[in-house]
Amino acid sequence: MQSLSYQNLSWHNLIGPTSEELNALREKYGFHELDIEDCLSEHERPKIDEYENYLFLVLHIPYFNPVSRRVVKEEVHIFVGKSYIITLHEEKLQALNTLWDLLLTDERRRAEYLGNGAGFFLYELVNAMFQSCFPVVDGITKKLRELEPILFEEEREEKVLRTVLELKRSIISMRRILLPQRMLVASLEHKSKRLVGEDEELTIYFDDIIDAIERQWALLETAKEVINALQESFESWIQHKTNRIIRVLTIFSVTMLPLTVFTGLYGMNVELPLAHEPYAFLVISFTLIAFLVASITYFGWKKWL
Repeated sequence: MQSLSYQNLSWHNLIGPTSEELNALREKYGFHELDIEDCLSEHERPKIDEYENYLFLVLHIPYFNPVSRRVVKEEVHIFVGKSYIITLHEEKLQALNTLWDLLLTDERRRAEYLGNGAGFFLYELVNAMFQSCFPVVDGITKKLRELEPILFEEEREEKVLRTVLELKRSIISMRRILLPQRMLVASLEHKSKRLVGEDEELTIYFDDIIDAIERQWALLETAKEVINALQESFESWIQHKTNRIIRVLTIFSVTMLPLTVFTGLYGMNVELPLAHEPYAFLVISFTLIAFLVASITYFGWKKWL
């Protein structure tokens, strides 16, 4: 376990905790056994549990995985006491690692963040994690802007469809992850007062986190509407192009069917009119061509071509 301290506050950062390490924390700080079980669980819902001497938080922070090209979540467990804050995670969230490295190397920032009490540092910690969501949301909106100009380019149909589906999946994932965090952070502002005191200034700070989440939610709402509109437009264009192709093929079939029947009749081994005439081939060919031209002219007059 990594630890940083300043005055009366310590930040303990535990990466990939084992059951032995968690039980040691439980014995040292008196954590409830159900909280330890939640830390060992692979998938725990976002929540805040309030106890006499500490708060236990489970946060889901979305980030973009470049390998799978998906928006996934990092589950962060946080224990908050008056003299300590303990974070447990799998080291996949870059914002948390960056904050740790910053405080480890910069004594001035360490004094600023840890010197104002557990409540202020909890704000800085949670704020850093949710601020890291903005690049993910900005990446989605940027891809939406890049998608619009190439939406109707035929040579990029497959790429456009893949991009549309990937963006839609990312938006759905971000919304699913952020939805419970909106209510959780709002309740955190009130639940933390018993431990950190009735500080009006801290209330403003926690409101800032809520505003950041609401801005991300609003951007995702807009992105959802845009991607739905783009998908509908793309599907309508594909359907129109398909109908146009089917129309051409149908006209081709309709014009060729009588010609096929006519030539099929003369391919039968029976006596037919003009069968022995020397100019029969020319007459039949002229008749077929005339019928074909008349059919195409009629379809053009009806504006079916």
